[in-house]
Amino acid sequence: MSIMSPKEAIEASPPNVWLTSFYGFNPEFWGMLGFSNDGHRKRFIRETQPGALVVIYGHKSKAPEPQRGMVIGIQQVSHSVNHAKAYISPVEWQRKEADTERASKWNLAVKAIRAWRVAPEFYIPIEDFAPDTYSTARAQAIGSQGVRLSPSEAQRILDLTLIEISVFGEVAVESGVPALGKDILMPSKPGPVSQSGYFCKEAEGPKSLYLLRLVGDENAFLGRDAFGKWIVKVGFSKSPISRCESLNRSLPEGAFKWEVLQSNETNGLPQFPSSRAAVRAETAMKDYLARNQQSLGGEFFLTDRKALHEAWDTVIKATSYDRN
Repeated sequence: MSIMSPKEAIEASPPNVWLTSFYGFNPEFWGMLGFSNDGHRKRFIRETQPGALVVIYGHKSKAPEPQRGMVIGIQQVSHSVNHAKAYISPVEWQRKEADTERASKWNLAVKAIRAWRVAPEFYIPIEDFAPDTYSTARAQAIGSQGVRLSPSEAQRILDLTLIEISVFGEVAVESGVPALGKDILMPSKPGPVSQSGYFCKEAEGPKSLYLLRLVGDENAFLGRDAFGKWIVKVGFSKSPISRCESLNRSLPEGAFKWEVLQSNETNGLPQFPSSRAAVRAETAMKDYLARNQQSLGGEFFLTDRKALHEAWDTVIKATSYDRN
């Protein structure tokens, strides 16, 4: 089965790009596009080509609050069909079946082969992304069967800030990083489906400084008394929230997780204009914390809330946004 590349899907006439809504977007556990009506699935297969892109927006009442009505992800789907249970992780299947509202829905599945999450800092309302295709009156049809996007709407994918993520049943993506759609989607990818983890280096461009906190029992983690201080990580990224989520996915599920404490976005500040400027801010933050608090090696520090606020204010005031 020949799989159309994302570039080819976007540039096809008409675009091989569709729109639908999800209650959330977790392809790592939910590797499929689901239908509840066999006619709707047959129509989708009939009117698409393998490799179709499906733009996902958060259902306006069922998705988590920050995702409602926002474009949150993109799936690339094949024409392989099966019962949904074949394309969902066992744990997620059990959760679906235990939920009376979801148990009987979306069991007619089309397999997903790749997926990209929109960086949360760059969510866009569906009304702005798809003004030709989306309307409140069409929302139910869009959610139940999908609707093809117009050529101009399909092209807007290239302006989204995306992170490639793993799809259940496919080879894992180990190190997805934020990049514009035009950089991450336009190169054609060889082969019918991904045979190895695929990622790209985070592209040059605006970046945010961030401070993450490791939430949990610091005493247990350090193996000694933390004296009420926090374990923090300093870094920079196009999308601090996505970076935090990536770090959490690398941890086994348990008593510890990272959370974003400070970033340009949480403080209502523009991103630094370049990686070079962000590196200067990151270096200044590390130097300040190393001098005034306790280093745990590299980008990790043991510090308290007051010192973190002082460090952030000091570094931001000393850093110019005008320099490249």
